[in-house]
Amino acid sequence: LTENNSATAFAYEEDLRDYLARNLKILEPGLNLWTGSDSESVEFAIAGRRIDILAKDATGLPVVVELKVSRGHERTIGQCLYYRAKIKEIMNTAKVRIFVVAQEISPELRCAAQEVPDVTLFEYTLSMDVRRL
Repeated sequence: LTENNSATAFAYEEDLRDYLARNLKILEPGLNLWTGSDSESVEFAIAGRRIDILAKDATGLPVVVELKVSRGHERTIGQCLYYRAKIKEIMNTAKVRIFVVAQEISPELRCAAQEVPDVTLFEYTLSMDVRRL
């Protein structure tokens, strides 16, 4: 953790990414890494870019998980739609879901996401419990 705007944020996006890759079920029951392997599903390479996490839901549909360690802005939708289009093309599938996880989802991103099917927004907070032994 860093002392930035909030002590409840991940310091680096890779920390958030690695935590969620190990704990996808907190986003949705039945959500798993696409391949079952961190090395292939985390930072999934696609057309010279990288999807933060490529997962599959309980029905086997691909899920693009885009992470923003602090604030998710409306331009995030464009990035996710590009990833969705490429996954549809590569995997020859008609449907790809999108999850955006950020410490704060901007009002503009909330508005834009309402116009796009199969997009789910998540805000995260961190907490720590310490007990004396």
